[in-house]
Order: sequence, then C-alpha cells, then structure tokens
Amino acid sequence: MNLFKALSYKEWMKTRKFILVTFVLLAAVAVYSYIDITYAIRMEEAVNVWYGFIFQGVSVSSLMMYLIPLSGISMAIIQFVPEMTNKRLKLTLHLPAGETRLVSAMLLYGYGVLFALYFACVIFMSVIIGMILPSEVVGMMVLQFLPWITAGLAGYGFTAWICVEPSWKQRIFNMLISVGLLSVLFVSIYPETYSDFGWGMLLVLVSSFVFPFYSCVRFKQGIQ
Repeated sequence: MNLFKALSYKEWMKTRKFILVTFVLLAAVAVYSYIDITYAIRMEEAVNVWYGFIFQGVSVSSLMMYLIPLSGISMAIIQFVPEMTNKRLKLTLHLPAGETRLVSAMLLYGYGVLFALYFACVIFMSVIIGMILPSEVVGMMVLQFLPWITAGLAGYGFTAWICVEPSWKQRIFNMLISVGLLSVLFVSIYPETYSDFGWGMLLVLVSSFVFPFYSCVRFKQGIQ
C-alpha cells in the first residue's frame, strides 16, 4: 500500500501545477458561458434563447468541447513524457510489484484526477446555468457534456498509450487508432445524439485503459 501511495505522490508532484491551471480554466470557461448567456438574454428575448438550446441543439458552452478533451491529452503528456524521456518508467516497472498493478496505479491516478475536475465542472455549471435557464436546458447540457467528458478521459488513456509505446512506427499506428475512436464522440453536438450510445462510450473508455498495457509490455521487453 505504501508503494502506491508513493506512486500517487510522485504523480501528484508532476501534475499539481497542471491540475491547478486546468481547474482555473474550467471555472473561467464556465463563468464566461454564464456571462455570455446572460448577455444573449438581455439582447434577445429569453424565449428565443431557450428555443435555441432546447430545439436547435445550441451548446451552453461550446468551448468545453475543446477544453475537456485537450485537458485529458495534456494530462497524459505531462504525466508520461517525462517517464519516457528521463527513463523513469523503466525504473518504475522494476519496483517490487507487478507491472500491471504499477501501470494501473499510474493510469487510475490520471483518470481519477480528470474525473474529479470534470465532475466539479459539471456541478458548478449546472448550478450557475440553472440560475438563468430552465432545468430542461441544464439536463440537456449534462447530456451534451457526457461524450466530451468521455473523450477527455479516453484521450488521456490513448495519449498515455502513444507516449509509452517504444516504437515510432507503432506510435503512428496508435495515433490513427486513437483519432478514429475519439472521432466517434464528436459526430454531433446535439444532446440527444449519444443517449443510446452509452455502451459505445464505455467501450472507447475501457479501450483507452487497456491499450497502454500492451505498449508497456513492449517497452519492458526492449522493443525499439
């Protein structure tokens, strides 16, 4: 148990500044979205604004579609690139524990941090947006955020897979697979699009967790 506490502390030391920056950015975008909507309500009738959200699939915060996935990708880069460039991963995999448990601990740390950030963001936005828009719009906003959050978490796992892969040719293949799977989550921004695609989002998310183990095995075997 102490080993995994030490690993979590090591990952925290690498990512703590990034976590703070991401938290501030998510909060800033949420506040900006609130200000933008209140301005639109003042300039137009509230009914017209509500109509756009409910019937036209207008996003409450379109910036989140970019910020959430990019934060997941950035988290993996900050966490795993130093492991590869400074050859720390090789030392980590030689710790007195199975490589599956070690890699799982590193990945679960990243997933856990990102999930906490995204969850806090959704709660915060639901509260402030609920002050000016009906509950139907808030519910549609949450549905709209689900594929983006999945993309952020899956983007983290896929980027870790790419970073850990020792062969550049395989990395390019990994990138193509990752882009293909993530693109499924951006087919449409309309909130109801993914309401019946929960199994697909779960499959993409599970794949992003499983794939890095394959590259870790290749890395430990010394494949170039």
